[in-house]
Amino acid sequence: MRPTTWLTGLLAGLIVGIVVVIVAISFAVLIFSGDLAPIAPKGISLGLFTAAVMAGLIALTSSFRGMVATPQDVPAAITALIAASVAAALPANTGENELFATVVAAIALTTLSTGLFFLALGFFKLGGLSRFIPYPVIGGFLAGTGWLLLKGSVGVLADLPLTRANLPALLETETVIRWLPGLVFGVLLLVILRRTSHFLALPALLVGAITVFFALLAATGTSVAEATARGWLLEPLPAGDLWRPLGPELLGQVSWGAIFAEAPSMLAVMLAGMVALLLNATGLELVVERDIDLDRELRAAGAANILAGLGGGLVGFQTLALSALGHRIAPDRRLVGLISAGLCAACLFFGSTLLTLFPIPVLGGLLLFLGLAFLVEWVWDAWFKLPRFDYLVVISILLTIATVGFLEGVGLGVAIAVILFVVNYSRINVVKNALSGATYTSKVQRPPKHGRALRVHGHELFILQLQGFLFFGTANQLVERLRQRMGEAGLPAVRYLMLDLRLVSGIDSSALLGFVKMRKLAESQATGLIFVHTSPDIRSQLESNGIRDGEDVVVRWFPELDRAVEWCEDQILLARSFALEEPHLPLDERLARVLVSVETPRLMRFLERMEVPAGHLLMRQDDPADDVYLVESGRITAQMELGDGTEVRLLTMGAGSVVGQEELYQGTSRTASVVTETPSIIYRLSAGALHRMETDEPDLAIALHHFMSRLLTERLGMIQRTLRSLTR
Repeated sequence: MRPTTWLTGLLAGLIVGIVVVIVAISFAVLIFSGDLAPIAPKGISLGLFTAAVMAGLIALTSSFRGMVATPQDVPAAITALIAASVAAALPANTGENELFATVVAAIALTTLSTGLFFLALGFFKLGGLSRFIPYPVIGGFLAGTGWLLLKGSVGVLADLPLTRANLPALLETETVIRWLPGLVFGVLLLVILRRTSHFLALPALLVGAITVFFALLAATGTSVAEATARGWLLEPLPAGDLWRPLGPELLGQVSWGAIFAEAPSMLAVMLAGMVALLLNATGLELVVERDIDLDRELRAAGAANILAGLGGGLVGFQTLALSALGHRIAPDRRLVGLISAGLCAACLFFGSTLLTLFPIPVLGGLLLFLGLAFLVEWVWDAWFKLPRFDYLVVISILLTIATVGFLEGVGLGVAIAVILFVVNYSRINVVKNALSGATYTSKVQRPPKHGRALRVHGHELFILQLQGFLFFGTANQLVERLRQRMGEAGLPAVRYLMLDLRLVSGIDSSALLGFVKMRKLAESQATGLIFVHTSPDIRSQLESNGIRDGEDVVVRWFPELDRAVEWCEDQILLARSFALEEPHLPLDERLARVLVSVETPRLMRFLERMEVPAGHLLMRQDDPADDVYLVESGRITAQMELGDGTEVRLLTMGAGSVVGQEELYQGTSRTASVVTETPSIIYRLSAGALHRMETDEPDLAIALHHFMSRLLTERLGMIQRTLRSLTR
C-alpha cells in the first residue's frame, strides 16, 4: 500500500499494457487476414478479450507475482493456418455471419482444448516434460514458427499472401510502398533489440514508430480517412458490436465439418503451446533468479485458456519478455498484470476509436520482427553454436514447414526426436558396474582359507549392476556383455550371472526378448540367473516370459545385493567341499594360535563369558563404546539403522572374530548395532578390564593390541578390494 509501490506498479502496468494491446491486435490481424479481412475488427476484439483474460487471471494465480500473459506468437501462427483452412473449406457464397461463426468456433475449440490440456498436465505434475524434448527439435519448431510469422506479416502489410504466384504482385510499386515501411521497422527492431536489453527499448520504439507515422501523415497532408483507404490504418470498428462471443444464434451457423478436419492442427497448437509455455517459464527463472512452479503455471494457463475459449478467445499464456520487462520496473508486483488486463479491457469496451489509430506498418512490422528474431536465432546464431548434426535437424524441420506444411514439420520433428532418443539412449552404458566375485565379496567375514578360495574361484560369479530404462537397444547390450564374458580366455566359466536392478527405472516389452536370450544362453552354459532388487512389476514381466526357476536353469530372486553375493559364495565354496561352518574350537585354543608369545590363560582371566541366543543385541547404535567382544562360536552381524527404520548390513562375522574395538580405541559412540544371528558363545572385554591389563600385564596388552590391529588391517583390505572393483 506504499505510494512508491503503487507508482512503480502503475508505471510498469501502463508500459507493459500498451505493448500487450499492440501484441494482441497484431496477432488478431495475423489470424484475420486475407479472406478473413472483412471480419478483422471482430477478430481484434477477440485478441483484446484474450489479452484481458490472460493478463488478469494469470496475474492473480501465477506462482511468480510479476507474471504477464498475452496471446502468443507460436499458437497464433498455427491458428492463422487453421483459420485460413477453415475459411477455404467453406463454400464461396458463405455469408459473413456464418464465416465468422465457423472461424471463431474453430479458434474457441482450439483454445478450450489447449486449456484442458494445460490443466491436465499441471494437475498430474507433468511440467517437466518439456525438458525431455531434444534441443534441436525445439529449435526447428521455433524456426518454423518464425517463418510462419514472417509470411503472415507480409500478408498483413501487403494484404496479399506471400506465395510464389503472388511474387510479381508483391513487387509492384504500389504494393511495395505498403510492405516496405513495415519491413524497415521490423529490421530496425531486430537490430536495436539485439544490441540492447534495456526494458524501455521496445515500448519506446513502438511509441516512436507511431509518432513518426502520424508526423509523416501531417507532413504530407494525408488525412486519417485517406490513410485508411490506402490500407495504412485499420478500418473503423463497428460501435457497440466490437466483442461478440458465440451465442446460440451464432453456434447454429457453424460448419462443424470444416472445423473437425483441422483436429491435427489443433493438436499441434496444444503441443507447441506446451513447449513454448514451459520454455518461457524456465527462461524467466533465469531472469528473476528464483524457481517457478511449472505445474502451477500450467494450471493457471489452463484455467485462463478455458475462460478465454468460452468467450471465443485465442490461445495465450505467460510471456517471458513482458514479464521480465515488468520485473525490471517493479519487481514482484501482481499490479503489473492487473493493470495490463484493465488497459486491454478498456480498449475493448471503450476504446474502439483509438484502436483505428494503430498503424498497420507498425503492427505488421512487429510481427515481422518476431519472425525474423526466431529465424536469426535458429538459422544464423545456431550455425555458430550447435553441432552440425543438430543444426541440420533444425534446418530440416524449418524447410519442411516452409515447403510442405506445419503438420508435416511437426511429424518430422517427432520422428527425429524418437530417433535421437533411441540412438542417444542406446549409447548410454546400461551397465553401471561389471563385477567379479573374486574382487567384490559379500559382507561376511570368512576364514582365510575361504577367502583364498573365493579369490581363485570367485570369477565364476559375474555381477552386472544395471541402470536406467531398459528397452530393446540396451537389453541387447546385456546379452553381448554376457557372451563376451563367457568367451573370455583365461577365466573360468560363469556359474552364476547376477543382475542388480536397483537403479533400473523400468523395462519395456521389447527388452524382455533380451532377457529371454540371456536365459537361453545361461541354460546352454549351465549358468544360474540371480536377480536382485527386482520390483514386483518387473518380476511379474520376467516370470510371464519364462524367466523362472526350473529343472534346466537355476533362477533366484534376492531383495538385496549383499545377501545374493553371500548365497553365491556359499555355493562356490560348497562345490569345492568347503564346510561353511568351522568346527567348534574353544576361544583360548584359538587365541593360543595367534598369541604365541603369551599364555592365553592369563588373557582369559580378563574376559567375561556369555552364552546368548539368536537375536540378542550386543551393541546398540549411538550407545557409549565401553567394551570389546570376542566370538568363540556362532554368528553375529553389525548393521546400521537408517533414519527411515531400515537396516543395512555392514559385516557378518563368525568364530574367531572381534567386534567393537574401533570405537573403543577412538573413544566414540557405537556407529552400528551388533546382533547375534545364531546362538553364540561370546567373551566380553570391558574397558575397565583392558585398563587393568595394560597396568598389570603390559606384555599381554601389547600382544592383544597387535592382534586387534591385524584384524583391522584385514578388514580394511577387504574394503579396499571392494572399492577397487567398483571404480574400475
